[in-house]
Amino acid sequence: MTAESTRTFGGIGWNIWRAFIGIAYLAAAVFNTVYTLPRSDQLDGYAEGAWFQFLEDFMRDVFMPNGDLFMILVIAFEVAVAVLILSRGSYVDAGVVASVLWVVAVLPFLAWPYLITNLVLALMQGVILLRRYETAIWDPLTNRFRSNQPTPPKPPARTGADDREKESIGATRSHERSG
Repeated sequence: MTAESTRTFGGIGWNIWRAFIGIAYLAAAVFNTVYTLPRSDQLDGYAEGAWFQFLEDFMRDVFMPNGDLFMILVIAFEVAVAVLILSRGSYVDAGVVASVLWVVAVLPFLAWPYLITNLVLALMQGVILLRRYETAIWDPLTNRFRSNQPTPPKPPARTGADDREKESIGATRSHERSG
C-alpha cells in the first residue's frame, strides 16, 4: 500500500484551502510582475535583513545587479507552484512540497519578524499534504462547459430483430451457394 493510497480524499474544505493557497501564489506572481519587477533595483532592503554576512553579500553582489532575472525566475516559480497546487494527484504534492521549501528557503534572507510568518505559512501550506486530490480545482468549471456542448446524436439502438434478420439473410446466402 503506497502512502498516497492511505491518505483520504480532500473534501470541500480541503479543496477550498488548496484553491486559496494556489490563488495566493498566482496573486503573488501578479504582484511581483506589476509592482516588484519594475522596482527590482530597489530590493536592497532584503540584503539588510539577511541573517548572515555572506547572504547580504550575495544579495548586493549577485541579486541586485541581476534583479530583473531573479524576479522573472521567482514569478515563473510562483506560477508553476500555483498550477501544480491547483492541479490533481501527485502534481499537488509536488507543488505543496515546492511551496513549503520555498518559504523555508527564503527565511535567512528576511528580517526576523518574517521568520514567524514564514514558519506558520509553511505549516499552513504543508497540511494540504494530509489529503490526496484526484480532481483539479478547475475540473468543475471545465466539466460544466463540456456539458453545455451539443453532443452528436447516438445511432439507433440495435434490436434482436435486426440480428435475427441478418442471421437469416446470411444463412440463406450461404445455403444458396452450397446448393
